[in-house]
Amino acid sequence: MLFILRRFVLLLPLLLGITFITFMLTRALPGDPVFNIVGERSSPEVIEKIRREIGADQGVLRQYGGYVALLSQGELGRSLFTNRNVADDIRVKFPNTLRLAVASMLIAAPLGVLLGFISARRKGRPADRMITLLSVSGISLPVFWSGLLLMLFFSLRLRLLPPSGTGGLPYLILPALTLSLPAIATLVRVTRVTVIDLLDTPFIRTARAKGVSEAAISLVHILKNALIPVITVIGLEFGSYLNGAVLTETIFGWDGIGRYAMEGIIKRDYPVIMGCLLIGTLVFVLMNLIVDIIYHYADPRVRLHGTDR
Repeated sequence: MLFILRRFVLLLPLLLGITFITFMLTRALPGDPVFNIVGERSSPEVIEKIRREIGADQGVLRQYGGYVALLSQGELGRSLFTNRNVADDIRVKFPNTLRLAVASMLIAAPLGVLLGFISARRKGRPADRMITLLSVSGISLPVFWSGLLLMLFFSLRLRLLPPSGTGGLPYLILPALTLSLPAIATLVRVTRVTVIDLLDTPFIRTARAKGVSEAAISLVHILKNALIPVITVIGLEFGSYLNGAVLTETIFGWDGIGRYAMEGIIKRDYPVIMGCLLIGTLVFVLMNLIVDIIYHYADPRVRLHGTDR
């Protein structure tokens, strides 16, 4: 319990540090959001008026102080282009990203663990080489490339699934599958290495000497212990999904946090960029905390008070 409290106490300075670094980096980006709002041919009077309205005429540190004051009131500011509340936009778009993240992990977790387990048990055989080749391909292929290939095959050639948009299950399948491919490859490699290491441990040899069946050894002894490091990978991958899969959501026109952040970056919409990064940091920290708690109960040898040493 003390470990969890310490994490929450450290969360505030972490978020402040992230906001400060992000705030300074966004102001250092090339381009001026004022010109994106009114156009470069507008009169100097109009440009100066817009600068005053959005606070761009003030110093950077003073702007940051105003932003922190806004955060202290539970606000994330308003979009420079739509004038909508950023927090309201995120509340609308986050459930879509959550749906995509859950669907992707439901594909990646069982498939990655199963293929990694099969690969380890068939070490050096054709099945192992084939699964290893597929996992390397899954890590190596860029997400935008695999997404376009899936779109080309299932949407344009077979006409089975819609190519883009946000909606029900038919719209969810292709982006979820695209997003799950790198996670499947990672889980295959982690599971394979873990299972191979477990096969050489003394307690597995002891179980075999006692006459325990291979099926029982695989399910009870090997798979159960192999899931412990896999939990970390699943948690971190799921946390990155919740931060918004920028490329996947942009390619498939999925109305989530990732696409929202990309639009903000293109337009130099500072409140949108800051809001997405702040929520993303919060989600990632909370997911790490959840992983630590699950890890504690999955492996009693791990003590929460010692994980941060």
